[in-house]
Amino acid sequence: MPQAETDTTEDGHDRAADRALIDSGYWVGRLGKLLRERREGRFTVEELAARAGVSSGLISQIERGIGNPSLATLTRLSQALEMPIAAMFDGHQFREDDMLVRRDERRRMEVPSDGIVHEMLVPNANRRLGLIQTLIPAGYSGDELPCSHPGEEIVLVLSGSIHATVGGQRFTLQEGDTLCFDAALPHSWSNPADEPATLLLASTPPGSATH
Repeated sequence: MPQAETDTTEDGHDRAADRALIDSGYWVGRLGKLLRERREGRFTVEELAARAGVSSGLISQIERGIGNPSLATLTRLSQALEMPIAAMFDGHQFREDDMLVRRDERRRMEVPSDGIVHEMLVPNANRRLGLIQTLIPAGYSGDELPCSHPGEEIVLVLSGSIHATVGGQRFTLQEGDTLCFDAALPHSWSNPADEPATLLLASTPPGSATH
């Protein structure tokens, strides 16, 4: 019988790491194209940089597909362009009338510089309720850029633990804990633990729970 392919070659080369690099490179290239399409005809690079509070050089790099933006940068850009951050997700394109999302067809957004991975669990962002599964790596802190948006948000910790800061109040959430709050309050997540944490984020409007 033929041997099943492993994730390492005979010399120890990591195939999984190669695939991860290819996937992240594809996403950054797609992000650059999307950003340029949403910006052109509305703002110059310098005008968008001023609106978002980031450097024009960084925006130029992202648009050329050579940047490595953080989630904080993506949040600022999505707000400046008045677009849902969910539009930056990549993956299977669903029809508007689709109801089912298969596990291997989830739309994903991976932020290489932060190590955060978001997976959209609803077919599209044109719904009244959004549902996203988020992997937050060990050591991550989003406290430098609290976010806020209209609506409500519910967070369920599926695995690991996180610190959540909402309206200046800090919570430590363990596996199985749920936090419900007014999303207009500034909020952020951090994971000071040694293990990644997985969250289930429900929000109104959809696509805002990635902040």
